[in-house]
Amino acid sequence: MPVPSPDTMRGAAHTPPNRRLTTVAFSLALVAVGLIGGFGAARLADDPHTAKPELLVGTVTWSNDETRSIAFKEDGALQSPLDGDTIYSVIAESWQDMRGTLHHDGTYPTCLAGEANKPDSMDRHRVELEVLHRDTGAQPQHIAVHVRCLD
Repeated sequence: MPVPSPDTMRGAAHTPPNRRLTTVAFSLALVAVGLIGGFGAARLADDPHTAKPELLVGTVTWSNDETRSIAFKEDGALQSPLDGDTIYSVIAESWQDMRGTLHHDGTYPTCLAGEANKPDSMDRHRVELEVLHRDTGAQPQHIAVHVRCLD
């Protein structure tokens, strides 16, 4: 095999090792900046003011299907006899009956409803609530966003 002459070799483009190392380092730096930027954007997207529901299990001691309000006692919660029950506004568009069937029709949960033509119910029913607590300044507001009838 013939050996190329030095004149022929001068026209060939040869990438020096330092330039190859610089290209790899620049590519890795771009990947690092992308990862840091992505994690930073995800951290900023996690809003600490987002409402997260709390899951409570207990007994509904009073209910009114016209006002969609209930008096609720949480299992195991210590409270003074002077405190009384906590009142929740039921704004749930869907609820789950004791058989596990989901109802998405905006109706009032049957385990909370009173008899026909009587909006109040004093029947004690076990429920599982997903609730939000809103601080209005003076009196906290308790909101049930999902109801699951347990009996």
